[in-house]
Amino acid sequence: MRKALWKRIADGVDVVLEVITDLSFLVIFCTFMLAIVSRYFFKRPVTWSYEISVLGYIWTMFFGVGLAMKRDEHVVFGLVFDVLQPKGKFAFYLFYNILLLFLLFVSTIPCLRALMTRTMVTGVLKMPYKVVFCPFMLMYVDMMYRTVMNILKAKHTYLEAA
Repeated sequence: MRKALWKRIADGVDVVLEVITDLSFLVIFCTFMLAIVSRYFFKRPVTWSYEISVLGYIWTMFFGVGLAMKRDEHVVFGLVFDVLQPKGKFAFYLFYNILLLFLLFVSTIPCLRALMTRTMVTGVLKMPYKVVFCPFMLMYVDMMYRTVMNILKAKHTYLEAA
């Protein structure tokens, strides 16, 4: 029962992250189109379009990382990994995920400290960097969760499936 509840919560979070990622990309596209129309048809460029596009890109990236990890769609160099036997793949996969979890854990406090002590604001919209980069910590938590899940399912994925 508890496992099913956690799976439903994780699936719900995935849906929310996917919607936010899609909306962030839509904001980028609409802002880009507005900037083009404003500059070339009305001869009045909007000053905030670049900043919104950059913020939309940052949020798209931060919210999309967990989804890429879940779907195993992140960039990898499979030259060595692809030719290994299942036990070798298991060892590499386990090592990679344990190393990633360790690095995420070690860098959590410095990242949080840097985020919380930042008093700067963006140039045009005057948004605090705390707001701009708040999805970063969500990405951190999501990556830690996905990495733990990868470690737990590594044996099934590479040893039992072979």
